[in-house]
Amino acid sequence: MIREIEQQFTEEILTEAIKRYDLNKDTVRSLGGYESFVYEYQKNNAFFILKISHTIRRSRNNILGELEFLNFLSNKGLAVSNAVPSTRGNMVEEIAAENGSFLAISYEMALGKEVSDEDWNESLYEKWGEFMGKIHHATKGYEWSNPAFKRQAWDQEVQLKAEKYLRPDDVMISILKERLTKLTSLPKSKDTYGLIHSDFSQSNFYLHNGDIYLFDFDDCSYTYFVNDIGITLCYALFFPYKEFENKTEYYRLFFRHFIKGYLKENTIQEEEIEYLQESIKLRYVLQYIYFHKANDVSNLDEESMNRLKELQQLAASDEPMLPIDFVHEFKSIYNSIH
Repeated sequence: MIREIEQQFTEEILTEAIKRYDLNKDTVRSLGGYESFVYEYQKNNAFFILKISHTIRRSRNNILGELEFLNFLSNKGLAVSNAVPSTRGNMVEEIAAENGSFLAISYEMALGKEVSDEDWNESLYEKWGEFMGKIHHATKGYEWSNPAFKRQAWDQEVQLKAEKYLRPDDVMISILKERLTKLTSLPKSKDTYGLIHSDFSQSNFYLHNGDIYLFDFDDCSYTYFVNDIGITLCYALFFPYKEFENKTEYYRLFFRHFIKGYLKENTIQEEEIEYLQESIKLRYVLQYIYFHKANDVSNLDEESMNRLKELQQLAASDEPMLPIDFVHEFKSIYNSIH
């Protein structure tokens, strides 16, 4: 949690948000939250999510842009958690604070259950890729209704966070610029670049009758489709929900089934796949920045300091993050279905 936001949040803020959505406080249960305060509540025999963010990290228009994209995907038939209005009919409720405002949004609770180790198999990998392919295919036809609602570009947001939370002499700033330069050398077109989820990890979807139900579009942004794939691979390959004795074989198995599902719904070129290792490294740079945002790095315990050093070492390394030739695996799958 950003320290400036956490320091301003009070019980009075939560009480006001509950009032604006006409909730029974007894049904409101905290789910924690990394960048926002997240709660579950029950109303009219149904479950919902209440998220309280802050203008330090998101403007009201920025959130309205997220909700508009959600509606667009829902209208395309994708299973996503739509937002619900407050009792005043507002999709975003603004609550004044000492510095800026808190922004309350409510969403339908995603149907289904959390992913478990029993679900972690080839069928899931393929459905995961298929769902992402559907988003990437759909976003090619997306246009915002109001220029003020346009979401941020992923690379710009990352750079702004680096400049805000890292020391000016931190070597990671130059490493970030170098990695972003490599990624942004890719041609930018509707077939390679668009508005996407940006955090499609296993913790941001449920399984409902075996199908994916996606939520938490808070980070949705404009980026290359291959970067969105890389973000997902970073979580799925490094943090699987079950142990694999032969990790390299697991990496290969996951990617082959994921990309097979993806290619059912969208196209991607070999030249784009070449950037996957780079996009995975970029995710580690972002985690390094997030660590600084959430912690006082001048006062870390030994375990936290070791974690920070590990993040820096991984993000700065010129070696491939994973012992797998993504291009070779991609060509093998692509040729088998064409």
